Amino acid sequence: MSERVADIPWAPEIQQAMRKFSVQQAHRVLHGLFKPRMAIYWTDFLCSYAVAVASFWAVGPLGGFTPGGVLAFVVSVFAVFRCFAFIHEIAHFRAKKSFNRFRAGWNILFGIPMLVPVFMYDCHGEHHNRRLYGTGQDAEYLPLARMSPWASVQLLVLPLVLPLFGPYRFAVVTPVSWFVPGVRRYLYRNLSSLKIDLDYEGRMPRDDEKLNWRLQEAACLAWVAAAITLAATGVMSAGRIWQWCALFATVAVINSARLLAAHRYLGDEEEMSVVEQMMDTVNHPRRRLLTELWAPVGLRLHALHHLMPGLPYHNYQAAHDRLVAELPADSAYRLTESPGLIASLRRLARESRSHQKAGTLLPARSPSADVKEGVAR
Repeated sequence: MSERVADIPWAPEIQQAMRKFSVQQAHRVLHGLFKPRMAIYWTDFLCSYAVAVASFWAVGPLGGFTPGGVLAFVVSVFAVFRCFAFIHEIAHFRAKKSFNRFRAGWNILFGIPMLVPVFMYDCHGEHHNRRLYGTGQDAEYLPLARMSPWASVQLLVLPLVLPLFGPYRFAVVTPVSWFVPGVRRYLYRNLSSLKIDLDYEGRMPRDDEKLNWRLQEAACLAWVAAAITLAATGVMSAGRIWQWCALFATVAVINSARLLAAHRYLGDEEEMSVVEQMMDTVNHPRRRLLTELWAPVGLRLHALHHLMPGLPYHNYQAAHDRLVAELPADSAYRLTESPGLIASLRRLARESRSHQKAGTLLPARSPSADVKEGVAR
């Protein structure tokens, strides 16, 4: 491996495997798997969307606290989570014209009603940039393994208040920002990026983006206003609003757990090579059906994604199978595998506690559990 190795205390066997790993060889193995098939995207998303809407509605007639109502709520949570995860694919393929209609359809049907418009995830490219991944310019990364265990706990607790974020951002700050430049700068730098690092500052929209971003903001504002009006006039019950809040918070908690398991978070806040990014990321290939619930739309094979971010999610399993079959038994790629969610969370906790005992923790920073990022990395 010709790329720089960061100042991370990798185990000797990992260092050796990293030096031998060839990104070019892996790319050749995956030849023919890089073309997204839009029929799969539309079918998967629309089916998930239909299940989400139907199960969310069913909670009402079934009763929220009955066995049937609880089951319907759980189904709605995982269906909504799967719908939301498509924002990750949209971020990676936004340059492809074939994705324009899907991007617009997802945004109209799901992103705007859920107050997660697509422009808020435009920062995701930085998370795959060789110079920015794991640094202070990466909105989706904190060196959690080198921080206090409390930083990870916060990522699981803060989602409980996230249902308030969308109404605050779009119904309070947004209309003020249209008339007050200072508020507009605050809005775009602090409230317009899906992030887990609160110190990260987003960018202002480019001239060619201003109208598009503002239309999306206006649409989100209209949704909040409609919900308030329907609730105030009795057309929509308060119970439905509480149900939506519970749904959003539950999805956020699950996604935060996924985020904690998606990386090893060993970064030293310096740039990493592609191979280092792969080794700092985790694959969860076991128990596919179960794992697909908490890490949907390809997110369960996250190390593969950081190795080959141009792969469409529907080819991840085929790509993983090829790499396992054709790369050497001691390949670094195999070392990214984790037995499951709990094992990954335990490993992160051990790394954090070991740094705490050694007195080598990084200075405290401000993590956020903003599901509307994180999701989807």
